[in-house]
Amino acid sequence: MKPAHAQRPAKPLLIVGWDGATPELVEPWMADGTLPNLAALAKRGAWGPLRSLVHPLSPAAWTSAFTGLNPGRHGVWDFGHRADGTYRIDPTDGSRRRGAALWELATLGGLKSLVLGVPMAHPTPEIPGLTFVPGLGGSELEGATWPRSLAAQIHAEVPDYPLDANAYEHADPADFLRACESMVDARTRVAESLIRRDQPDLAFVVYVATDRVQHAFWGQAAHPDSPGHRGAWRFADAIKDCYRQLDAALGRLVEAAGPEATVLVVSDHGFGDLEGDLYLNSVLEDAGLLSIDRGPRSRLGRLLAPLLDRVPPVLRRATEAEAPTFGSIQWTQTRAYSRGLFGNVWLNLRGREPQGIVEPGPEAEALLEQITDAMLALRQPDGRAPLVDAVFRGRDLYWGPLAERAPDLVIVPRDYRWMTRSGREIGPRGQLFDEAAVRHTGNHRMNGVFVGGGPGIEQGARPDLLRLLDLTPTALALLGMEVPRPLDGVPMSVLSCDVGWTDELPAGPDPEEAGDPEALETRFRELGYLV
Repeated sequence: MKPAHAQRPAKPLLIVGWDGATPELVEPWMADGTLPNLAALAKRGAWGPLRSLVHPLSPAAWTSAFTGLNPGRHGVWDFGHRADGTYRIDPTDGSRRRGAALWELATLGGLKSLVLGVPMAHPTPEIPGLTFVPGLGGSELEGATWPRSLAAQIHAEVPDYPLDANAYEHADPADFLRACESMVDARTRVAESLIRRDQPDLAFVVYVATDRVQHAFWGQAAHPDSPGHRGAWRFADAIKDCYRQLDAALGRLVEAAGPEATVLVVSDHGFGDLEGDLYLNSVLEDAGLLSIDRGPRSRLGRLLAPLLDRVPPVLRRATEAEAPTFGSIQWTQTRAYSRGLFGNVWLNLRGREPQGIVEPGPEAEALLEQITDAMLALRQPDGRAPLVDAVFRGRDLYWGPLAERAPDLVIVPRDYRWMTRSGREIGPRGQLFDEAAVRHTGNHRMNGVFVGGGPGIEQGARPDLLRLLDLTPTALALLGMEVPRPLDGVPMSVLSCDVGWTDELPAGPDPEEAGDPEALETRFRELGYLV
Protein backbone atom coordinates (compact mmCIF):
# COMPACT_ATOMS: atom_id res chain seq x y z
CA MET A 1 0.00 0.00 0.00
CA LYS A 2 1.27 3.47 -0.82
CA PRO A 3 -0.06 7.02 -1.13
CA ALA A 4 -2.03 7.67 -4.29
CA HIS A 5 -0.62 11.20 -4.47
CA ALA A 6 2.96 11.18 -3.19
CA GLN A 7 3.16 14.96 -3.32
CA ARG A 8 0.08 15.44 -1.14
CA PRO A 9 0.35 14.69 2.58
CA ALA A 10 -2.50 12.74 4.18
CA LYS A 11 -5.27 14.78 5.75
CA PRO A 12 -6.42 13.56 9.17
CA LEU A 13 -9.53 11.37 9.08
CA LEU A 14 -11.85 10.90 12.07
CA ILE A 15 -14.47 8.15 11.83
CA VAL A 16 -17.04 8.11 14.64
CA GLY A 17 -19.39 5.16 14.91
CA TRP A 18 -22.79 5.47 16.56
CA ASP A 19 -23.90 1.86 16.76
CA GLY A 20 -27.53 1.58 15.68
CA ALA A 21 -28.07 5.29 14.94
CA THR A 22 -31.10 5.46 12.67
CA PRO A 23 -32.16 8.07 10.07
CA GLU A 24 -35.72 8.20 11.45
CA LEU A 25 -34.29 9.93 14.54
CA VAL A 26 -31.18 11.63 13.20
CA GLU A 27 -32.93 13.61 10.45
CA PRO A 28 -35.59 15.33 12.63
CA TRP A 29 -33.16 15.87 15.50
CA MET A 30 -30.61 17.51 13.22
CA ALA A 31 -33.41 19.76 11.94
CA ASP A 32 -34.79 20.83 15.34
CA GLY A 33 -31.44 21.60 16.99
CA THR A 34 -31.19 18.50 19.17
CA LEU A 35 -27.96 17.43 17.42
CA PRO A 36 -26.16 20.69 16.59
CA ASN A 37 -22.70 19.20 16.00
CA LEU A 38 -23.99 16.49 13.69
CA ALA A 39 -26.11 19.06 11.83
CA ALA A 40 -23.07 21.34 11.40
CA LEU A 41 -21.08 18.43 9.97
CA ALA A 42 -23.87 17.60 7.53
CA LYS A 43 -24.15 21.25 6.48
CA ARG A 44 -20.51 21.39 5.41
CA GLY A 45 -20.65 18.02 3.69
CA ALA A 46 -23.02 15.17 2.90
CA TRP A 47 -25.45 12.94 4.70
CA GLY A 48 -27.90 10.15 3.93
CA PRO A 49 -29.04 6.63 4.81
CA LEU A 50 -26.36 3.93 4.93
CA ARG A 51 -27.35 0.39 3.90
CA SER A 52 -26.22 -2.41 6.20
CA LEU A 53 -25.82 -6.11 5.42
CA VAL A 54 -28.33 -8.93 5.50
CA HIS A 55 -28.61 -9.63 8.38
CA PRO A 56 -27.93 -6.20 9.96
CA LEU A 57 -25.93 -7.68 12.83
CA SER A 58 -23.03 -5.79 14.39
CA PRO A 59 -20.36 -8.52 14.01
CA ALA A 60 -20.84 -8.83 10.25
CA ALA A 61 -21.69 -5.18 9.67
CA TRP A 62 -18.76 -3.60 11.50
CA THR A 63 -16.33 -6.18 10.11
CA SER A 64 -17.47 -5.41 6.56
CA ALA A 65 -17.26 -1.70 7.34
CA PHE A 66 -13.60 -1.84 8.38
CA THR A 67 -12.46 -4.40 5.79
CA GLY A 68 -14.47 -3.50 2.69
CA LEU A 69 -15.19 -7.22 2.30
CA ASN A 70 -18.41 -9.22 2.40
CA PRO A 71 -18.76 -11.97 5.07
CA GLY A 72 -17.96 -14.65 2.51
CA ARG A 73 -14.44 -13.24 2.45
CA HIS A 74 -13.93 -12.03 6.03
CA GLY A 75 -15.77 -14.94 7.67
CA VAL A 76 -17.80 -13.17 10.39
CA TRP A 77 -21.60 -13.46 10.37
CA ASP A 78 -22.96 -13.63 13.90
CA PHE A 79 -22.09 -13.43 17.58
CA GLY A 80 -21.57 -17.19 17.41
CA HIS A 81 -20.20 -19.54 14.74
CA ARG A 82 -20.53 -23.25 14.12
CA ALA A 83 -17.39 -25.09 15.19
CA ASP A 84 -16.09 -27.05 12.21
CA GLY A 85 -17.19 -30.68 12.18
CA THR A 86 -19.65 -30.26 15.05
CA TYR A 87 -23.09 -28.85 15.86
CA ARG A 88 -21.54 -26.70 18.59
CA ILE A 89 -21.75 -22.90 18.50
CA ASP A 90 -18.72 -20.99 19.78
CA PRO A 91 -18.66 -17.22 20.51
CA THR A 92 -17.13 -15.06 17.79
CA ASP A 93 -14.46 -12.40 18.13
CA GLY A 94 -11.95 -10.74 15.83
CA SER A 95 -9.78 -13.85 15.65
CA ARG A 96 -12.29 -15.24 13.14
CA ARG A 97 -11.70 -12.39 10.71
CA ARG A 98 -9.78 -12.83 7.48
CA GLY A 99 -8.61 -9.88 5.41
CA ALA A 100 -6.85 -6.67 6.37
CA ALA A 101 -8.60 -4.03 8.48
CA LEU A 102 -8.64 -0.38 7.44
CA TRP A 103 -6.06 0.59 10.07
CA GLU A 104 -3.78 -2.25 8.97
CA LEU A 105 -3.88 -0.96 5.40
CA ALA A 106 -3.24 2.58 6.65
CA THR A 107 -0.23 1.58 8.72
CA LEU A 108 1.20 -0.34 5.74
CA GLY A 109 1.18 3.04 4.00
CA GLY A 110 3.13 4.63 6.84
CA LEU A 111 0.15 6.30 8.56
CA LYS A 112 -0.61 6.36 12.29
CA SER A 113 -3.95 4.97 13.47
CA LEU A 114 -6.03 5.10 16.64
CA VAL A 115 -8.71 2.42 16.98
CA LEU A 116 -10.94 2.69 20.04
CA GLY A 117 -14.07 0.68 20.85
CA VAL A 118 -14.57 -0.79 17.36
CA PRO A 119 -16.71 -3.95 17.70
CA MET A 120 -15.12 -7.26 16.67
CA ALA A 121 -11.69 -5.68 16.20
CA HIS A 122 -10.26 -7.52 19.22
CA PRO A 123 -7.94 -9.37 19.31
CA THR A 124 -5.70 -7.49 16.91
CA PRO A 125 -1.97 -7.96 16.34
CA GLU A 126 0.61 -5.40 17.32
CA ILE A 127 1.35 -3.16 14.35
CA PRO A 128 3.83 -0.27 14.20
CA GLY A 129 1.93 3.01 14.31
CA LEU A 130 -1.25 1.53 15.82
CA THR A 131 -2.84 2.57 19.12
CA PHE A 132 -5.61 0.12 20.00
CA VAL A 133 -8.32 -0.02 22.69
CA PRO A 134 -10.82 -2.94 22.45
CA GLY A 135 -14.58 -2.71 22.30
CA LEU A 136 -17.29 -5.38 21.87
CA GLY A 137 -15.47 -8.70 21.55
CA GLY A 138 -13.02 -7.85 24.32
CA SER A 139 -13.61 -8.61 27.99
CA GLU A 140 -11.06 -6.32 29.65
CA LEU A 141 -8.36 -3.79 28.86
CA GLU A 142 -5.44 -5.66 30.39
CA GLY A 143 -3.56 -7.63 27.77
CA ALA A 144 -5.75 -6.28 24.98
CA THR A 145 -4.44 -2.75 24.24
CA TRP A 146 -1.55 -1.67 22.02
CA PRO A 147 0.77 -0.74 23.44
CA ARG A 148 0.12 -3.05 26.39
CA SER A 149 1.01 -0.25 28.80
CA LEU A 150 -1.93 1.78 27.49
CA ALA A 151 -4.35 -0.17 29.71
CA ALA A 152 -2.67 1.15 32.85
CA GLN A 153 -2.61 4.68 31.43
CA ILE A 154 -6.35 4.54 30.72
CA HIS A 155 -7.14 3.22 34.19
CA ALA A 156 -5.05 6.01 35.68
CA GLU A 157 -7.25 8.55 33.90
CA VAL A 158 -10.56 6.63 34.08
CA PRO A 159 -10.25 4.00 36.85
CA ASP A 160 -13.50 2.21 36.03
CA TYR A 161 -13.26 2.42 32.20
CA PRO A 162 -16.14 0.23 30.90
CA LEU A 163 -16.03 -1.71 27.63
CA ASP A 164 -19.82 -2.00 27.51
CA ALA A 165 -23.06 -1.61 29.45
CA ASN A 166 -26.24 -3.64 29.50
CA ALA A 167 -29.68 -3.34 31.01
CA TYR A 168 -29.67 -6.73 32.70
CA GLU A 169 -27.08 -5.86 35.29
CA HIS A 170 -29.39 -3.18 36.69
CA ALA A 171 -32.75 -3.62 38.41
CA ASP A 172 -33.49 0.09 38.03
CA PRO A 173 -33.50 1.50 34.47
CA ALA A 174 -31.99 4.68 35.87
CA ASP A 175 -28.88 2.75 36.91
CA PHE A 176 -28.54 1.32 33.42
CA LEU A 177 -28.83 4.76 31.83
CA ARG A 178 -26.21 6.14 34.21
CA ALA A 179 -23.93 3.25 33.20
CA CYS A 180 -24.41 4.15 29.53
CA GLU A 181 -23.68 7.81 30.23
CA SER A 182 -20.51 6.85 32.12
CA MET A 183 -19.45 4.59 29.25
CA VAL A 184 -19.86 7.40 26.70
CA ASP A 185 -18.07 9.88 28.93
CA ALA A 186 -15.15 7.52 29.57
CA ARG A 187 -14.77 6.68 25.87
CA THR A 188 -14.85 10.35 24.94
CA ARG A 189 -12.29 11.36 27.54
CA VAL A 190 -9.84 8.66 26.45
CA ALA A 191 -10.39 9.22 22.71
CA GLU A 192 -10.00 12.98 23.01
CA SER A 193 -6.82 12.57 25.04
CA LEU A 194 -5.27 10.08 22.61
CA ILE A 195 -6.18 12.14 19.53
CA ARG A 196 -4.59 15.24 21.01
CA ARG A 197 -1.53 13.33 22.20
CA ASP A 198 -0.82 11.14 19.16
CA GLN A 199 -2.35 13.23 16.34
CA PRO A 200 -3.14 10.08 14.31
CA ASP A 201 -3.78 10.20 10.58
CA LEU A 202 -6.76 7.89 11.15
CA ALA A 203 -8.90 7.83 14.31
CA PHE A 204 -11.74 5.30 14.40
CA VAL A 205 -13.92 5.55 17.53
CA VAL A 206 -17.18 3.64 18.05
CA TYR A 207 -19.90 4.24 20.66
CA VAL A 208 -22.38 1.42 21.37
CA ALA A 209 -24.66 3.27 23.82
CA THR A 210 -27.18 4.14 21.09
CA ASP A 211 -27.69 0.44 20.36
CA ARG A 212 -27.99 -0.53 24.02
CA VAL A 213 -30.46 2.22 24.94
CA GLN A 214 -32.62 1.74 21.84
CA HIS A 215 -32.90 -2.01 22.42
CA ALA A 216 -34.11 -1.38 25.95
CA PHE A 217 -36.30 1.72 25.50
CA TRP A 218 -37.49 1.94 21.89
CA GLY A 219 -41.04 0.81 22.63
CA GLN A 220 -41.44 3.10 25.65
CA ALA A 221 -39.58 6.24 24.57
CA ALA A 222 -41.01 9.39 23.02
CA HIS A 223 -39.28 10.03 19.70
CA PRO A 224 -40.33 11.25 16.23
CA ASP A 225 -41.29 7.71 15.20
CA SER A 226 -43.46 6.92 18.24
CA PRO A 227 -46.95 7.75 19.56
CA GLY A 228 -47.05 10.95 21.58
CA HIS A 229 -48.55 9.40 24.72
CA ARG A 230 -45.18 7.92 25.70
CA GLY A 231 -43.97 11.37 26.71
CA ALA A 232 -45.39 11.04 30.23
CA TRP A 233 -43.15 8.10 31.10
CA ARG A 234 -40.24 8.63 33.47
CA PHE A 235 -37.68 7.52 30.86
CA ALA A 236 -39.43 8.89 27.79
CA ASP A 237 -36.36 10.93 26.79
CA ALA A 238 -33.80 8.16 27.35
CA ILE A 239 -33.02 7.68 23.66
CA LYS A 240 -32.98 11.39 22.89
CA ASP A 241 -30.68 12.08 25.83
CA CYS A 242 -28.28 9.40 24.61
CA TYR A 243 -28.13 11.00 21.15
CA ARG A 244 -27.58 14.41 22.76
CA GLN A 245 -24.64 13.08 24.74
CA LEU A 246 -23.10 11.52 21.65
CA ASP A 247 -23.52 14.76 19.74
CA ALA A 248 -21.68 16.65 22.48
CA ALA A 249 -18.94 13.97 22.37
CA LEU A 250 -18.72 14.42 18.60
CA GLY A 251 -18.08 18.12 19.07
CA ARG A 252 -15.18 17.39 21.41
CA LEU A 253 -13.61 14.84 19.06
CA VAL A 254 -13.97 17.12 16.03
CA GLU A 255 -12.22 19.91 17.91
CA ALA A 256 -9.44 17.55 19.02
CA ALA A 257 -8.93 16.29 15.46
CA GLY A 258 -8.37 19.84 14.20
CA PRO A 259 -9.77 22.02 11.41
CA GLU A 260 -8.07 20.09 8.60
CA ALA A 261 -9.62 16.75 9.54
CA THR A 262 -12.32 15.07 7.51
CA VAL A 263 -15.01 13.64 9.79
CA LEU A 264 -17.37 10.74 9.09
CA VAL A 265 -20.17 9.61 11.40
CA VAL A 266 -21.54 6.17 10.54
CA SER A 267 -23.80 3.51 12.03
CA ASP A 268 -23.81 -0.19 11.31
CA HIS A 269 -27.61 -0.44 11.11
CA GLY A 270 -30.76 1.44 12.03
CA PHE A 271 -33.54 0.76 14.55
CA GLY A 272 -37.26 0.18 14.89
CA ASP A 273 -39.95 -1.73 16.80
CA LEU A 274 -39.50 -5.32 17.98
CA GLU A 275 -42.68 -7.40 18.23
CA GLY A 276 -41.10 -10.54 19.70
CA ASP A 277 -39.13 -13.73 19.13
CA LEU A 278 -39.65 -16.52 16.61
CA TYR A 279 -39.20 -20.27 16.80
CA LEU A 280 -38.48 -21.14 13.17
CA ASN A 281 -37.61 -24.66 14.26
CA SER A 282 -41.32 -25.13 14.94
CA VAL A 283 -41.94 -24.69 11.21
CA LEU A 284 -39.33 -27.33 10.41
CA GLU A 285 -40.61 -29.68 13.10
CA ASP A 286 -44.21 -29.39 11.89
CA ALA A 287 -43.03 -30.15 8.35
CA GLY A 288 -41.33 -33.35 9.53
CA LEU A 289 -37.85 -32.00 8.78
CA LEU A 290 -36.66 -31.68 12.38
CA SER A 291 -36.89 -34.39 15.05
CA ILE A 292 -36.75 -33.37 18.71
CA ASP A 293 -36.75 -35.67 21.72
CA ARG A 294 -39.20 -33.73 23.81
CA GLY A 295 -39.70 -36.42 26.45
CA PRO A 296 -42.24 -36.40 29.28
CA ARG A 297 -41.14 -32.99 30.60
CA SER A 298 -42.82 -31.23 27.69
CA ARG A 299 -46.29 -32.84 27.95
CA LEU A 300 -47.75 -29.60 29.31
CA GLY A 301 -46.34 -27.71 26.32
CA ARG A 302 -47.79 -30.23 23.86
CA LEU A 303 -51.21 -30.12 25.48
CA LEU A 304 -51.27 -26.32 25.50
CA ALA A 305 -49.77 -25.79 22.03
CA PRO A 306 -53.13 -25.13 20.30
CA LEU A 307 -54.08 -22.65 23.04
CA LEU A 308 -50.82 -20.77 23.57
CA ASP A 309 -52.06 -17.57 21.95
CA ARG A 310 -54.86 -17.42 24.51
CA VAL A 311 -53.19 -18.46 27.75
CA PRO A 312 -51.63 -15.93 30.18
CA PRO A 313 -47.96 -15.05 29.57
CA VAL A 314 -46.95 -16.56 32.92
CA LEU A 315 -48.29 -19.94 31.80
CA ARG A 316 -46.56 -19.61 28.42
CA ARG A 317 -43.31 -18.99 30.25
CA ALA A 318 -43.91 -22.06 32.40
CA THR A 319 -44.29 -24.26 29.32
CA GLU A 320 -41.25 -22.59 27.76
CA ALA A 321 -39.17 -23.60 30.76
CA GLU A 322 -39.96 -27.20 29.83
CA ALA A 323 -38.89 -26.69 26.21
CA PRO A 324 -35.99 -28.87 25.07
CA THR A 325 -32.59 -27.54 24.18
CA PHE A 326 -30.55 -27.94 21.03
CA GLY A 327 -29.04 -31.05 22.58
CA SER A 328 -32.45 -32.70 22.29
CA ILE A 329 -32.36 -32.78 18.49
CA GLN A 330 -32.25 -36.29 17.01
CA TRP A 331 -29.77 -35.62 14.24
CA THR A 332 -30.10 -38.93 12.44
CA GLN A 333 -33.77 -38.07 11.83
CA THR A 334 -33.30 -34.35 11.13
CA ARG A 335 -32.98 -32.84 7.66
CA ALA A 336 -32.88 -29.09 8.52
CA TYR A 337 -32.53 -26.83 11.54
CA SER A 338 -32.54 -23.12 12.43
CA ARG A 339 -29.90 -21.52 14.60
CA GLY A 340 -28.54 -18.05 15.37
CA LEU A 341 -29.90 -14.52 15.38
CA PHE A 342 -32.60 -13.06 13.13
CA GLY A 343 -33.32 -16.10 10.93
CA ASN A 344 -31.04 -18.78 9.46
CA VAL A 345 -31.55 -22.36 8.31
CA TRP A 346 -28.96 -25.06 7.65
CA LEU A 347 -29.48 -28.43 6.05
CA ASN A 348 -28.17 -31.45 7.92
CA LEU A 349 -25.93 -32.14 4.96
CA ARG A 350 -24.08 -35.41 4.50
CA GLY A 351 -20.33 -34.83 4.46
CA ARG A 352 -20.61 -31.45 6.21
CA GLU A 353 -22.56 -32.05 9.42
CA PRO A 354 -21.30 -34.86 11.69
CA GLN A 355 -24.54 -36.85 11.31
CA GLY A 356 -25.78 -35.39 8.05
CA ILE A 357 -28.51 -37.27 6.18
CA VAL A 358 -29.34 -34.91 3.28
CA GLU A 359 -27.51 -35.71 0.05
CA PRO A 360 -25.86 -32.73 -1.64
CA GLY A 361 -27.19 -31.97 -5.09
CA PRO A 362 -30.80 -32.42 -6.28
CA GLU A 363 -32.07 -33.68 -2.90
CA ALA A 364 -30.64 -30.66 -1.10
CA GLU A 365 -31.92 -28.24 -3.74
CA ALA A 366 -35.45 -29.64 -3.53
CA LEU A 367 -35.38 -29.38 0.25
CA LEU A 368 -34.23 -25.75 0.12
CA GLU A 369 -37.13 -24.95 -2.22
CA GLN A 370 -39.58 -26.68 0.14
CA ILE A 371 -38.34 -24.74 3.16
CA THR A 372 -38.33 -21.45 1.22
CA ASP A 373 -41.98 -21.94 0.26
CA ALA A 374 -42.91 -22.81 3.85
CA MET A 375 -41.21 -19.69 5.24
CA LEU A 376 -42.78 -17.36 2.66
CA ALA A 377 -46.21 -18.78 3.48
CA LEU A 378 -45.99 -17.80 7.16
CA ARG A 379 -48.26 -15.04 8.47
CA GLN A 380 -47.94 -12.67 11.41
CA PRO A 381 -50.19 -13.22 14.44
CA ASP A 382 -53.03 -11.23 12.83
CA GLY A 383 -53.15 -13.92 10.16
CA ARG A 384 -53.11 -11.39 7.32
CA ALA A 385 -49.69 -9.83 6.84
CA PRO A 386 -46.77 -11.99 5.68
CA LEU A 387 -44.23 -12.78 8.39
CA VAL A 388 -41.24 -13.06 6.05
CA ASP A 389 -40.03 -10.40 3.63
CA ALA A 390 -37.56 -12.61 1.76
CA VAL A 391 -35.66 -15.87 1.82
CA PHE A 392 -32.16 -15.86 0.32
CA ARG A 393 -29.75 -18.64 -0.45
CA GLY A 394 -26.59 -17.94 1.51
CA ARG A 395 -24.52 -18.53 -1.63
CA ASP A 396 -26.44 -15.74 -3.38
CA LEU A 397 -25.87 -13.19 -0.61
CA TYR A 398 -22.21 -13.92 0.10
CA TRP A 399 -19.24 -14.83 -2.05
CA GLY A 400 -15.66 -15.81 -1.44
CA PRO A 401 -13.61 -18.66 0.03
CA LEU A 402 -15.52 -18.61 3.34
CA ALA A 403 -19.03 -18.40 1.86
CA GLU A 404 -19.52 -22.12 2.46
CA ARG A 405 -19.80 -21.27 6.17
CA ALA A 406 -22.87 -19.11 5.55
CA PRO A 407 -26.38 -20.37 6.37
CA ASP A 408 -27.97 -22.36 3.57
CA LEU A 409 -31.03 -20.10 3.84
CA VAL A 410 -31.20 -16.56 5.24
CA ILE A 411 -34.75 -15.70 6.33
CA VAL A 412 -35.62 -12.01 6.64
CA PRO A 413 -38.54 -11.47 9.06
CA ARG A 414 -40.93 -8.66 8.17
CA ASP A 415 -38.97 -5.42 8.61
CA TYR A 416 -36.98 -7.24 11.34
CA ARG A 417 -39.90 -6.74 13.73
CA TRP A 418 -39.48 -10.39 14.67
CA MET A 419 -36.26 -12.33 15.24
CA THR A 420 -34.84 -15.70 16.21
CA ARG A 421 -32.52 -15.60 19.20
CA SER A 422 -29.36 -17.60 19.87
CA GLY A 423 -29.88 -20.11 22.66
CA ARG A 424 -33.64 -19.89 22.33
CA GLU A 425 -34.26 -21.53 18.97
CA ILE A 426 -36.60 -24.29 20.21
CA GLY A 427 -39.89 -23.52 21.93
CA PRO A 428 -42.97 -25.51 22.92
CA ARG A 429 -44.30 -27.79 20.19
CA GLY A 430 -46.29 -25.89 17.59
CA GLN A 431 -45.46 -22.40 18.91
CA LEU A 432 -44.04 -19.93 16.40
CA PHE A 433 -44.28 -16.58 18.26
CA ASP A 434 -43.26 -15.49 21.73
CA GLU A 435 -42.48 -12.30 23.63
CA ALA A 436 -38.87 -11.11 23.45
CA ALA A 437 -36.77 -13.23 25.80
CA VAL A 438 -34.78 -10.28 27.16
CA ARG A 439 -37.55 -7.66 27.24
CA HIS A 440 -36.13 -5.76 24.28
CA THR A 441 -38.63 -3.49 22.54
CA GLY A 442 -36.34 -2.29 19.74
CA ASN A 443 -34.54 -4.18 17.00
CA HIS A 444 -32.19 -3.53 14.10
CA ARG A 445 -33.17 -2.17 10.69
CA MET A 446 -31.29 -2.22 7.39
CA ASN A 447 -30.65 1.52 7.03
CA GLY A 448 -28.18 3.25 9.28
CA VAL A 449 -26.70 6.74 8.96
CA PHE A 450 -23.81 8.41 7.13
CA VAL A 451 -22.79 12.02 7.82
CA GLY A 452 -19.50 13.38 6.50
CA GLY A 453 -17.80 16.72 6.10
CA GLY A 454 -14.39 18.26 5.51
CA PRO A 455 -11.70 17.93 2.83
CA GLY A 456 -12.62 15.38 0.20
CA ILE A 457 -16.39 15.37 0.88
CA GLU A 458 -18.74 17.04 -1.58
CA GLN A 459 -20.66 19.81 0.17
CA GLY A 460 -24.42 19.61 -0.19
CA ALA A 461 -24.52 16.00 -1.42
CA ARG A 462 -27.69 14.14 -0.41
CA PRO A 463 -27.37 10.60 -1.77
CA ASP A 464 -30.45 8.39 -1.79
CA LEU A 465 -28.62 5.43 -0.31
CA LEU A 466 -24.99 4.64 0.51
CA ARG A 467 -23.44 1.30 1.51
CA LEU A 468 -21.66 0.41 4.73
CA LEU A 469 -19.50 -1.97 2.69
CA ASP A 470 -17.96 1.09 0.99
CA LEU A 471 -16.58 2.69 4.16
CA THR A 472 -13.03 1.30 3.93
CA PRO A 473 -12.37 2.25 0.28
CA THR A 474 -13.88 5.67 0.98
CA ALA A 475 -11.61 6.14 4.00
CA LEU A 476 -8.52 5.06 2.03
CA ALA A 477 -9.32 7.60 -0.69
CA LEU A 478 -9.76 10.35 1.93
CA LEU A 479 -6.41 9.39 3.48
CA GLY A 480 -4.77 9.75 0.08
CA MET A 481 -4.06 6.02 -0.11
CA GLU A 482 -4.50 3.81 -3.15
CA VAL A 483 -7.78 1.88 -3.12
CA PRO A 484 -7.42 -1.86 -3.83
CA ARG A 485 -9.64 -2.94 -6.70
CA PRO A 486 -10.12 -6.44 -5.20
CA LEU A 487 -12.17 -4.99 -2.32
CA ASP A 488 -15.90 -5.68 -2.48
CA GLY A 489 -16.64 -2.06 -1.59
CA VAL A 490 -15.95 1.00 -3.72
CA PRO A 491 -15.45 4.68 -2.84
CA MET A 492 -18.74 6.44 -2.06
CA SER A 493 -20.30 8.88 -4.50
CA VAL A 494 -19.99 11.74 -1.97
CA LEU A 495 -16.23 12.06 -2.52
CA SER A 496 -14.84 15.20 -4.14
CA CYS A 497 -11.21 14.04 -4.04
CA ASP A 498 -9.30 12.10 -6.67
CA VAL A 499 -9.11 8.34 -6.21
CA GLY A 500 -5.98 6.35 -6.95
CA TRP A 501 -6.18 2.61 -7.52
CA THR A 502 -4.06 -0.49 -7.04
CA ASP A 503 -4.59 -4.12 -8.02
CA GLU A 504 -2.88 -5.29 -4.84
CA LEU A 505 -4.79 -6.19 -1.69
CA PRO A 506 -2.60 -7.09 1.31
CA ALA A 507 -3.85 -10.09 3.22
CA GLY A 508 -3.25 -8.45 6.57
CA PRO A 509 -1.47 -9.93 9.60
CA ASP A 510 -2.07 -13.51 10.65
CA PRO A 511 -5.15 -13.89 12.89
CA GLU A 512 -4.59 -13.64 16.61
CA GLU A 513 -5.59 -16.40 18.98
CA ALA A 514 -9.16 -16.11 20.20
CA GLY A 515 -9.83 -14.34 23.46
CA ASP A 516 -11.36 -15.96 26.54
CA PRO A 517 -14.41 -17.81 25.12
CA GLU A 518 -16.18 -18.07 28.49
CA ALA A 519 -15.82 -14.34 29.16
CA LEU A 520 -16.95 -13.57 25.62
CA GLU A 521 -20.02 -15.80 25.91
CA THR A 522 -20.91 -14.20 29.23
CA ARG A 523 -20.69 -10.73 27.68
CA PHE A 524 -22.94 -11.68 24.75
CA ARG A 525 -25.48 -13.21 27.14
CA GLU A 526 -25.49 -10.06 29.25
CA LEU A 527 -26.23 -8.02 26.13
CA GLY A 528 -29.16 -10.25 25.15
CA TYR A 529 -27.57 -11.65 21.99
CA LEU A 530 -27.43 -15.09 23.59
CA VAL A 531 -29.88 -16.44 26.17
